[in-house]
Amino acid sequence: MNRLERDHTPRNGPAVPAPRLSGCDNVSDLLKDCAQMGLLEELRATLGCEAKPDHTDTLQVVRDLVYELAGAKNRDLAVDALIHATGVAEFDHVSLRDYARKHGLSHEGFRKQVLAMQRRLHLPRRPMPSSDAN
Repeated sequence: MNRLERDHTPRNGPAVPAPRLSGCDNVSDLLKDCAQMGLLEELRATLGCEAKPDHTDTLQVVRDLVYELAGAKNRDLAVDALIHATGVAEFDHVSLRDYARKHGLSHEGFRKQVLAMQRRLHLPRRPMPSSDAN
């Protein structure tokens, strides 16, 4: 396992190592950096990729969600789209228009974000409440 070793100097205390990551913009950059540093096995173990057979489906769902959110340019928008796409927003009484307004989108623009996420994550389409349809 490759861990950062901090050198102690008598004058400065712990020496801060140079950053190891080149600035990850997406998951593929992160995987490339981990491969260059020899950390892929540690990453797999940390993410639980060696799942038990009965947890494979759950792991795949979690991994899909993490990739979806990590790869989003606007993570706040992605989380709100996921909340609305799954129907969780119904428990908070937040409408599609409220989410759209929060992100500076039209209700139709936010609805398109929700439908795209439902399609990518293979979520069932939910009927829009009448308050969202207007």
